[in-house]
Amino acid sequence: MITLRFVQIIALAALTGSGQQIPLQSASPQTESSIPASCPVTRWPAREFIPPAPYERDDVAFWLGTEKLWTFLPERAIWEWAPHQPGHEQEVQPLTTKIFWMRLGYDSRAEQRPAIKVTGRRLDGPAPPLLALPPTNAFQGPGSAMLTGVYVPAPGCWEITGEYHGNKLSFVVWVEPSKSTEQ
Repeated sequence: MITLRFVQIIALAALTGSGQQIPLQSASPQTESSIPASCPVTRWPAREFIPPAPYERDDVAFWLGTEKLWTFLPERAIWEWAPHQPGHEQEVQPLTTKIFWMRLGYDSRAEQRPAIKVTGRRLDGPAPPLLALPPTNAFQGPGSAMLTGVYVPAPGCWEITGEYHGNKLSFVVWVEPSKSTEQ
């Protein structure tokens, strides 16, 4: 758990160097009952993927994937959404969330710009495409991770997919307006 927290702290520092406050995969304070039954959010699997050391799971997130590509998700699959100001719709900032992606044998020193591609599509209606920052490395050494910052352009049910060297990993989250954007 210490290694995972260290990776998160390093990534947060790297992305917030300009002074912006960007939440890690945030969960809404609302109850999980706000997720419609029609949205097949990714739940904690009965048989969870356990990554090799030094990665450690904490009690509020779970690992999803295989040794070829994995990530961790909050137990509650709810992300907060904030709209962009008019005229800034094609900007990634402010981010909706950051996603850490790992792979057995991934070496951040050998791959300065990770070749991971992250896409997203809304499952419950039309929406503009997901916007993503260029991927970066979140940690140097044996606990290397690829980090992507994404902006989800509309609230709703979203499938997020990471693709790295022919390996794909998808998950579904519910994205709802943050309390500050509601009237």
